[in-house]
Amino acid sequence: MGFTGYLMLAADIVAIALIGVVIIQGQSSSGLGSVFGGTDIYRTRRGIEKTLYNATFLLAGVFALLSLFAVMFE
Repeated sequence: MGFTGYLMLAADIVAIALIGVVIIQGQSSSGLGSVFGGTDIYRTRRGIEKTLYNATFLLAGVFALLSLFAVMFE
């Protein structure tokens, strides 16, 4: 397995972690009902919710970079 293979393996691991983080976050709003008058639209993220929110963006960025590098070095 070459360098590209290791990059793809790392991208797979990060993708699985990203899926897990998104699933753990759960339902934060009540769908379209929250857009049209829901009361919890402007609430602040705290604690584990904030950590999961930040981890989502971090993992998405790492996944994008790994995918880009895998294509560049192929």
